[in-house]
Amino acid sequence: MKRFLRKAGPMLRLIGILAVLAGVFAYAQFQGGVVSWTVFYMVLPFGLYGIFLYFYPLRAIIAEREVGRREIPYGSPLRSTVRLGRRFMFPLLYVTVREIPGSTAQGPMPTTLFLWGFRRKKDWSYETGPLMRGEHVLEGIEIEASDFFGWMRKRHFIPLRQTITVLPKVTDMREVPSAASEERGSAAASFASVKESSVATGIRDYQPGDRLSRIHWPAFARTGELHSKELEDRRAQDLLLVLDGSPSPQFDEQVGFAASILKKAVESRSASGFLSLGEAGAAIPRVEGPDSLRAAMLHLARFRPSPSGGHLPPADSRALAAARTMTVITGPLTEKWVAAFLREARQASGGILFSVLGKDEHPGRVGMEAARAAIAAGFDVRFVTERDFADPERGGAR
Repeated sequence: MKRFLRKAGPMLRLIGILAVLAGVFAYAQFQGGVVSWTVFYMVLPFGLYGIFLYFYPLRAIIAEREVGRREIPYGSPLRSTVRLGRRFMFPLLYVTVREIPGSTAQGPMPTTLFLWGFRRKKDWSYETGPLMRGEHVLEGIEIEASDFFGWMRKRHFIPLRQTITVLPKVTDMREVPSAASEERGSAAASFASVKESSVATGIRDYQPGDRLSRIHWPAFARTGELHSKELEDRRAQDLLLVLDGSPSPQFDEQVGFAASILKKAVESRSASGFLSLGEAGAAIPRVEGPDSLRAAMLHLARFRPSPSGGHLPPADSRALAAARTMTVITGPLTEKWVAAFLREARQASGGILFSVLGKDEHPGRVGMEAARAAIAAGFDVRFVTERDFADPERGGAR
């Protein structure tokens, strides 16, 4: 019904305007006198404008949107310019232009009201409020034209779909979190412990972000072009950052923590694998340069929790089952999740398990029991909040 009234609205308004004009004309015709005809001639221009506006083709208006950046940092506004143009000259008075989002969950979008007049082109620049992590879809532009008194209103939607990606929140970390290996023998080293204790197996073209120590200088001397050594990294291949995809009140904080670790690892010239668990999970074998870091950040921006749980590895991924050491980020611990995770990570001999809690939240008895099970499997369990991300070494099983 609402859809029908939306489509039939202009026609019903036109009938209303014609009824008003007919009524005023009949009043002046039968009443006579200067006053009656003065009222008719005062109403006539407004009625005629409404009739002309009904026949004016709003679909002839074209729109273009220019977005400053398609990928913006967490909490930054979206800056955009909408350019409107038309071919038919007609005095458009009250014109409302609004952005139509793909989902109401994205929050209210900007709207503007202006007098267009006879101009052929009109530009509208706007800035939204701070945007949260995720993909924000702009479906198009809705234009609404109205007359003086709102007797006639017409709307036209111009499809103009664009997707804006808001990257996860990144915290500047002092260092990549690490766990000591003396006590557990084969327990995890962190990304920062990955050194050049590797064997060269070949050479490839140089890629931005490759370390200087990997440049094959003899090949450069022969060809004059930069090449990098292909390395068999015996230690880094077992290092893995794992992000749990289970629903959690602190899910966005978990994603931001993972993004912060990856960024710090790349800045410190370390390399690691990355794995997100759940139905929407993904596996990135190595994150060690700008391109692979960008791919990981885009995935984290789109990553959503899995209702069925986050201990499931992505399809066709054996990284979790084959990894010996890893750094795991999850929400509040439960024994059920720890048991399911350890079942999937069959060869894990240890690592770090971060349990991200809310502000002033404590793990409780259930969380401590789950932590003991993880510690027995060789993991260093740390309970952290968002304020600990800059220095996660302060967390711990307490």
